[in-house]
Amino acid sequence: MDMTQLRRQHDEISHTAHRLAQATADRTNPRSVGAIRWQLARQLMAHLALEDRILYPALQRAADDRTRTTAATLQTETGALAESFSRYMTAWSDDRVAREWADFCVETQAIIRALSERVDRENRTLYPLADKVDDSAPRIARAG
Repeated sequence: MDMTQLRRQHDEISHTAHRLAQATADRTNPRSVGAIRWQLARQLMAHLALEDRILYPALQRAADDRTRTTAATLQTETGALAESFSRYMTAWSDDRVAREWADFCVETQAIIRALSERVDRENRTLYPLADKVDDSAPRIARAG
């Protein structure tokens, strides 16, 4: 299991979330943020799909009970965050963003905080466990 792509995706998600946070920092000056929001949504969907397809199944097969338990807990939490993000994207059309800019900014800052905390937690907790699972996997010798 190569964690490079997942870590790169975390960096991209964090960068885009930061751009969105900057764009919504001024609650009095509406800005066009649709492209940034959809970029973040695409990045997040691709990342979650990769985690669900590769990372979580591998961690659920780990020999270490702590790894399996931590992965199961975080996977459940991820599902809740993904649902919150989906509701956020659905609730805020471009027209509504323009009409209710200040409220949009508040909700956007909250969702960005939740995403940032999640990325940080995965980087600190989940990915080191995945690295250990990866490091402990038997290596396949190449035929000479």
